[in-house]
Amino acid sequence: METIKTLVNQVLNYGPAIMMPIILFVLALIFRQKIGISLRAALTVGVAFIGINAVLGTVFGVLGPVVNTMSKSFGLSLNGLDVGWPLTSAITWGVPLAAAIIPIAFVVNIIMLIFNWTKTFDADVWNYWHWAFVAVMTYMWTKSLLLSYTLAIITEVIILKLADWTAPLTQKYFGIPGTSLPHTETQNWAPISLAAEKLIFSKIKALDNIKADPEGLTKKFGVFGEPIMLGFYIGILLGILGKQSAIDVFKTGVYLSALMLLQGRMIGILMEGLMPIVNGISDYFSSNKRFENREIYIGIDAGPIGLANPTSIFVGYLLLPVVLLLAFIPGNKILPLADLAILPIFVMFAAAASRGNVVKTIFNGLISVVLVLYITNAFAIPLTEAAKVVNYTIPAGVVLISSLDAGSHILPYIFILPVVSFASGKPGQAVMPLIIGVIYFLAWFYAKDQPIKIAEKLEKESGEGM
Repeated sequence: METIKTLVNQVLNYGPAIMMPIILFVLALIFRQKIGISLRAALTVGVAFIGINAVLGTVFGVLGPVVNTMSKSFGLSLNGLDVGWPLTSAITWGVPLAAAIIPIAFVVNIIMLIFNWTKTFDADVWNYWHWAFVAVMTYMWTKSLLLSYTLAIITEVIILKLADWTAPLTQKYFGIPGTSLPHTETQNWAPISLAAEKLIFSKIKALDNIKADPEGLTKKFGVFGEPIMLGFYIGILLGILGKQSAIDVFKTGVYLSALMLLQGRMIGILMEGLMPIVNGISDYFSSNKRFENREIYIGIDAGPIGLANPTSIFVGYLLLPVVLLLAFIPGNKILPLADLAILPIFVMFAAAASRGNVVKTIFNGLISVVLVLYITNAFAIPLTEAAKVVNYTIPAGVVLISSLDAGSHILPYIFILPVVSFASGKPGQAVMPLIIGVIYFLAWFYAKDQPIKIAEKLEKESGEGM
């Protein structure tokens, strides 16, 4: 186990800018693609990740102090702290049992591909930490390795199926053909967001008639409705709420504008690199009798995709002060802080469901963020225990740690909490996750036709706009 852990840590330390080109180049060679074209494509993907991380790091560096000041100005004082997804991930990987997840998850994915149980090859090994998170949280409560790995595998299988299901929509709406998004924190919200759109928001004609998507806003308000301007507006609002100086308010606006503009450009570079490899693999499968008529998607990280979508960014940061207000709800113990910067990824499927309608995404996204805050509290105890296992020094005055990112794992919550409740002899605690679980899978069944239908609407609208 120690050898596996060492190897895993080395791979994770290299990061996606180094390892993704290697993985994709090897994958291209396996599927008999030309060396020169494959090498250039793989390197382009690495360059895109460097650009993505540079943009996010710079913008989050400016946004962090604003969020900290805003939290203080709202008068929030809680004994639990949102430590953010990077630390949540690091704590997860630090627990010894997590290291085995990478080989286990990889084998499960390959088996599913061989037997045509999924179309997704998950190339994003860094986000295998989602399955590791399931295993670690389960183990902290139950101390059962078998149960921990079993629930992790079940979560992986369902996320891969969700990625397949939503692929027609994500490819069309986010402009990422040939890919899917096997990414727990975002993908597991698709059934809820798509069902809410179908059941509620699509029935409200007044909302449909408001052309509040970025394209519609640009047509209505001209240059003042462009995404870069929307980023500026929301940055100014956050700067004011964060009680920044006049120059820092302006600075926050400029940096949010940069996020709106530059992340989209970086995703364009990413797709420039991915497409030759995706097309080459598709050609291989179409010419191979064993895999005839099969489609294969390259699974990528949904985080940068959500943080490049204008509607997701605008709504996510517009909801930031709302999330801080929600922290006053009785029963909440966690101060939202570090992960407020990634709120856009929690509403990206609400944005996709409404085809970018800002107003609908606000209402639909609220459903997600309320549940995220609730689940953040549910995972606080095991995550705090995991932090102690890896010798993380908990800040003075803080009793519990968690993160909004941990709280976005609604599917693991549905699986883990009932198991833990019955295992600990407290079946009453299973009621809420079981109710949410039933609603979740009913929502998935109810919305089963939505990814294709919405993708077709987007195709029709793009045709009419030509």
